[in-house]
Amino acid sequence: MRRRQALAALIVSSALALSACGSDDGGDGDSTATTDLGVEVSGAPGEKPTLTIPDEDPPESLEVEVIDEGDGPEVGENDVVVANYLGQTWAPRPPASDAPAETPAETPAETPAETPAGTETPAEGDVGGAATPEDEASADPSEDAGSGEAEPYVFDNSYDRGSAASFSLNQVIEGWKEGLTGQSVGSRVLLSIPPDQGYGAQEGHDLQNDTLVFVVDIVDSIDPTAHASGEPVADVPEGLPTVTDGEDGAAPTLDFAGATPPEASDSTLVINGDGEELGANLVVNMVQASYPDGADVITTWDEGQAPLTLAAEQLAGIPGLAEALTGATVGSRVVSRISATDNANPDGTEGTPLVLVIDVIGSY
Repeated sequence: MRRRQALAALIVSSALALSACGSDDGGDGDSTATTDLGVEVSGAPGEKPTLTIPDEDPPESLEVEVIDEGDGPEVGENDVVVANYLGQTWAPRPPASDAPAETPAETPAETPAETPAGTETPAEGDVGGAATPEDEASADPSEDAGSGEAEPYVFDNSYDRGSAASFSLNQVIEGWKEGLTGQSVGSRVLLSIPPDQGYGAQEGHDLQNDTLVFVVDIVDSIDPTAHASGEPVADVPEGLPTVTDGEDGAAPTLDFAGATPPEASDSTLVINGDGEELGANLVVNMVQASYPDGADVITTWDEGQAPLTLAAEQLAGIPGLAEALTGATVGSRVVSRISATDNANPDGTEGTPLVLVIDVIGSY
């Protein structure tokens, strides 16, 4: 039986875990912009916006407007995007008592409700609104609406949580992927997303029939094929597998010749990163393999997979990882060995010892 608990648990807990320029009412420092769609966006870039949407039919196709253009690198179509965002339906809704938060994810968020993805977290990991359980969702919003006049319906935003969120553009609704690809890091972008590029195909989804309007502040964009980069650490302990970087975006390979299974789990920093200091959230690529010969390899570099986002409290899920990364920077690599005891079988007996290679490719 293939043993994937260590990496699978991280995926669940952390990730599994979205152009035309609009017209600006003023120059630099003006906190209100009116887009070509007639949507008024109040609030300076980087701050929580307020949207005023015109009382008219929404656009039938995806509309993308750059409210404030950044000067950072372009977002790649497969990148992990770090962003703050606010999502609102084009049409107002009568007040509802307990409307669920929606994120930009195509799949249900596996992280706490306050995170925005797939997860996909909106990680994820995903962006654009996570699907809600069938027993909570309604294709007709009026079924769950309270009494009162219709008012703007903001279904999710990251600003109130006090932290940006990260999403793979391969795990978000189509409107996010198409609308953010090619934008510059640092930009504030408005997306108007019709149902067929949002949640139109998700039967029973609360936003199935809605045109969605997002304001997205792009904080960073991370290459999903990135590896650790920096200087190897001297005098690493004996008995670790040898790690060799893959070429052209491939996963690192592990050589178990001379490697010894751990009696107790541990984590060792093997590359000192050459990037910025680590923040509260880490974006990582990982490889997992099992002793004695490196079999049962699974990796976030695989097709259809994506880097993971780990919050500070999630580092404790891998013994010694938090300590190994103390004072570390982006670009660092840690080799974590998981003992047979810590990778126990479902019946409580010892399982297969594992090795995790963890490359920190971003942080925020």
